[in-house]
Amino acid sequence: MAQKNPIIQDYTPNAEAARIELEKLAAEQGVKPIFEFESLRADFWPEGESVDDFISEVRERRRASGRRSIE
Repeated sequence: MAQKNPIIQDYTPNAEAARIELEKLAAEQGVKPIFEFESLRADFWPEGESVDDFISEVRERRRASGRRSIE
């Protein structure tokens, strides 16, 4: 028979408890539900720029900064 670890609790929340926890966290952080997919659309992509151009720019910025970030 397997022994229980006295330090780690053997607690696995069920789906309902997990949903309630997430809803509580969302309410605390002011997260609102998304009803329209179009509200997620971003207008940052230049119209004439290809995906290859974007990837090249990200790689160049990473090389220049030495960090793995596009900031």
